[in-house]
Amino acid sequence: MFSKHNELVLPDLSTDLSDDNDWKVGALRTLEFPVNVTAIAVEPIASLLAAGTADGGIHIFGRPGVYSKVTLLDPAEVRFLQFSVSTYTIVCIDGKNQLHVYDLKEFGRPKLVSSARFNPTNSITLSPSHTHVFVATQNGDIKTFDLTCLLKSPYNTPNLWKLYEEKMEASGVPSLVPSAPANAVECVIHPRNLDLLFVAYSGGVVLTGLTERSTIRAYELTLTPGAPGGAGHGSDDILNHRRMEVTSIAVHPSGHFFAVGHADGSIAFWAVEDDNKPLLVRTLDAVDVNLVDPSALDQKAPKIVREPIFKLSWSGFPNSQDPRGGDTVLTILGGLNSDSPPGITIFLLPPFNPPEPPSEPAAPPDHLHPFFRNAMRQSLTPKKTFFYETFGVVQDYSLIPRSNPHFSGNYDPYAILLIVESDGMKTVEAYQFPPPGFIQAAQVESAVAAAQDEQDAEPTNSGMLSPPPPPPLPKSPRHLNPSPLPLRLPVPLLGGNSGILGGQMIKLDPDTYQAFVKKSSNDHDINLKGGQAFADIDKASELKLSKYQPHRIMVTYNRDLSVQFFDISTQLLIPSANNLVEHEWPEPLPALNIHLDELFDDPELVEYISSPPDKIAIQSVQVAPEALECAIALKSGEIVVCHPVSSRPGPSSPKVLGDTEILLLDHFEPLPGSVLTPFFLFAPGKGPVETYALSDIGFLAASYKDGSLYIIDMRGPKIIFSQLQDKKSKRSTVLQQGHLSLGPGHGHGAGPDLVRSLAWTISPLANDSQLRVRLVAARQSGQADIYTLTASGNPVSWSVSGEPVTTKAMPDPIPDGIFVLDTKGARCKADRAHLSATFKNSSSSSSSATSPLGGNKSGNGLQPNVLITVGAKGARSTLNLNGEKVGKVEWGNKVGAVQGAQVVEHLESRALVVQTDRHDALIYSIPHLNYICTLQLTPITSLPLSIDESGDYLAWTLSPQARSSGVIHSATYGTLFDIRRAYTLPDIDFASSRGPVPPQPQPVSLGPPSVLGSWFSFNQTKTGEQIDTLLGGPDRPIPEKEGEAGGAGSAANAASGFVAGAAAVHANLYNKLTSAMNERGQMLGDLEERFNSLEEGSRSMVAQVRHPQIYGS
Repeated sequence: MFSKHNELVLPDLSTDLSDDNDWKVGALRTLEFPVNVTAIAVEPIASLLAAGTADGGIHIFGRPGVYSKVTLLDPAEVRFLQFSVSTYTIVCIDGKNQLHVYDLKEFGRPKLVSSARFNPTNSITLSPSHTHVFVATQNGDIKTFDLTCLLKSPYNTPNLWKLYEEKMEASGVPSLVPSAPANAVECVIHPRNLDLLFVAYSGGVVLTGLTERSTIRAYELTLTPGAPGGAGHGSDDILNHRRMEVTSIAVHPSGHFFAVGHADGSIAFWAVEDDNKPLLVRTLDAVDVNLVDPSALDQKAPKIVREPIFKLSWSGFPNSQDPRGGDTVLTILGGLNSDSPPGITIFLLPPFNPPEPPSEPAAPPDHLHPFFRNAMRQSLTPKKTFFYETFGVVQDYSLIPRSNPHFSGNYDPYAILLIVESDGMKTVEAYQFPPPGFIQAAQVESAVAAAQDEQDAEPTNSGMLSPPPPPPLPKSPRHLNPSPLPLRLPVPLLGGNSGILGGQMIKLDPDTYQAFVKKSSNDHDINLKGGQAFADIDKASELKLSKYQPHRIMVTYNRDLSVQFFDISTQLLIPSANNLVEHEWPEPLPALNIHLDELFDDPELVEYISSPPDKIAIQSVQVAPEALECAIALKSGEIVVCHPVSSRPGPSSPKVLGDTEILLLDHFEPLPGSVLTPFFLFAPGKGPVETYALSDIGFLAASYKDGSLYIIDMRGPKIIFSQLQDKKSKRSTVLQQGHLSLGPGHGHGAGPDLVRSLAWTISPLANDSQLRVRLVAARQSGQADIYTLTASGNPVSWSVSGEPVTTKAMPDPIPDGIFVLDTKGARCKADRAHLSATFKNSSSSSSSATSPLGGNKSGNGLQPNVLITVGAKGARSTLNLNGEKVGKVEWGNKVGAVQGAQVVEHLESRALVVQTDRHDALIYSIPHLNYICTLQLTPITSLPLSIDESGDYLAWTLSPQARSSGVIHSATYGTLFDIRRAYTLPDIDFASSRGPVPPQPQPVSLGPPSVLGSWFSFNQTKTGEQIDTLLGGPDRPIPEKEGEAGGAGSAANAASGFVAGAAAVHANLYNKLTSAMNERGQMLGDLEERFNSLEEGSRSMVAQVRHPQIYGS
């Protein structure tokens, strides 16, 4: 053994970290993972996506590297969010009914340019063809806001439904149903005529002309006695007249008919030209529910409880040569039975392409021809249906068009975004849209060829807008049926949807890093292309130094039973030659992701899990970087081990090995492009895992809370050692002696001496000079057992040799609190290089001056190493695993609770960092454990930091909305050495991807183009500029054209510029006066809005007193 004198010979490995000034704690960047998304919006021309949250944040995403966040000045829930394509701004209304406008043309980040208060609001509507916002209020009025002048416009539309009811009452037409609330639910601009506006009120729909400010038609659905409606024949009021409350509206791309959603889960389809009766009223599973079936009235039927139709979207596609369009897709949110799984319904509807109508019988004046009415009804029979089933309740959705912003942003979509609520969280999911095989592209061919092939032509894959269904994969239940592909979202939304529970940051060497970042052939992202990100030029020199930083990855385990990998290397932030940041940071590594939810779809496998299927959750994850293997511990105690797809044999059935605790998972077919696949399940049935350790050389060790310990050789896999706890004697059935007795001061009671920390190493012992594979198991009592593994035979078979040797550690060791270093500070890892050295003969090893561990040999031929163990109240260092004590420190309870420890390397020096729950980092030298300093960590979170070997860390912050479920809201990337580190956010140029707005779609005829004229009587359209002039009023300030305020003119125009400048003095004075008057008018308008709101509230209170049977008591 080493003497006291020899202990002091060990070099101090902390010389360059021994001063307070050598350390500088800094938070470099924070990653947010929104779990409270309330609104989403898409800009299809610039290819941007925005997500609003309940805490007043608006996250804007573009191409990789393009991300910006703005926060409302007075944080409140973002209720409505839309892009204005015409002005390149983003418009939102918050929970306080305040409208905010942010300018995307500003370099750096979006700029707040205007705010205005409105009455309680139900929806906002924008058009890409003009610059006004329609605001539908709860009192039924439609207000407007000018996005060019950034002022409220004088154009207001009164409550047209109230006026309609008053007109009907004055004309002597009795109302068969009580008056409906006069709320304006939604506004939809006619897709082919900007002068027409559909306003959905609670009682019905009004088509109004903006120019005339009058009601053109009113559409009201009233069910006659006996008609089932959405509630079915079991409805309590089926023998009464009923008016179904309107909840949503969508217009067919042709503009000739539209769909109206109702609160009872029914959808009414109306022809624009006929407001007498609907074309069809249906639910998701029944048609003509507005008609009476006398035979059904005599039968006893239960009442059907359906969701309201919350939202409708009607999508057209460039799939027809006919200007009226081809097949369409109707997207329906709501209408599901109470016992149906949550999701969203899709109808594929036939094209509306009727030929010329017959001359007889003639249509009555001002009425829709019966021929066209019948053609419309035929185009409402679904050809296909699909249901996007989700795990949570869908709260909202948005379609992503390829490039066309018209048709309410629903034309030719390629993806659908869903806001899904689950366990109090609202997150975003993305899927391919429409479903596979729904839409075929138009075939460009001659009329003769089309006629010849019409009967027997079969669609080909080349003519598909949505890809064909993929071939089913064996065994995995989710692969049996073709379904839309999930699309990868930007990292903040991806992390929010996955529900991050925790994770770690791992430093990688260059060769291992290259194996991690191989691109997947099956990576389907959402394909955003907007904006450009420019690196901070003030940090140019620091960014150049970033290439010398080590590569790092972030691994997260999530609520949705997934494990996700991200490249979080600083090198991703290094700009290109033109100073552009071209990578997302962190950058997803989808090929490495693991999805255990698909694994647990197998009922055979679930039988081995000691937790109900809906309670299965991940406790933690460990990664063996060099071997590219992963161990996932479940909260119920099972461990799933995954390995590279290249290592697995061919598909087979689930197989229990000789060790009944191990179940092979070779039957699970990996997803195309995946790198990792499940290998085996270890299920000893011992309850939760206490701690476990995965090595890079194919060994796994795990201890359990009942005192048992297992060592598994993953080459089999097989259990090569097990130490089971005897419940009667509370003693191990393997170890007969060698346990240290516990004194009364330890307070561990008579329970089992649990293994609290495990670590693999390849190193010698004080009494064994050979390099061998060893497992260090630190127990609760303060004793550490060292198990030695030996190989024998051909093929090689591994076993645990003899009894473990014991050494002193620290009582109550913390997980991952064991470190083995050589005399130069390098880790004595259980990796391939060290494993290769164990097979060399001992004579060649002893004759060498150095060994793979590095450092000089001691006088007795041993290669020195130092074992460091960290416990709750101190740390200890020991020479050669079980030799003499090198150093020891005890901090007791005065520092708080220890949360973690790490040996950190910087400038070729090492130090021990111990973090506490008081946001302190205690720094000690290595190997003697002398106190250096205490660092004050930023009080970001109460959770332990994930610190890597270089001193960089991740600080996880729990979400306030989902604290009970332990979901992470944000991760702060920081470092203990914040010296010339460049992680500042880039400057964003959203204007770089702004493109021209396509022309406004024009009206199309009901009949084929050859028919002279149009049956649609509202074909006199207006331009967007005319609409802006109409809505802005005669006193609208003249908007300044973009770019007009730029630099001086050329020398040839100097004289005219001088004259124009003189005239501008008078113009500016006039503009200032006009602007002041407008501001005064807006303030008075705001005041009027507030008085109107108070008046409406008073009326509502009186109405509640007068009509308690309607409003409830």
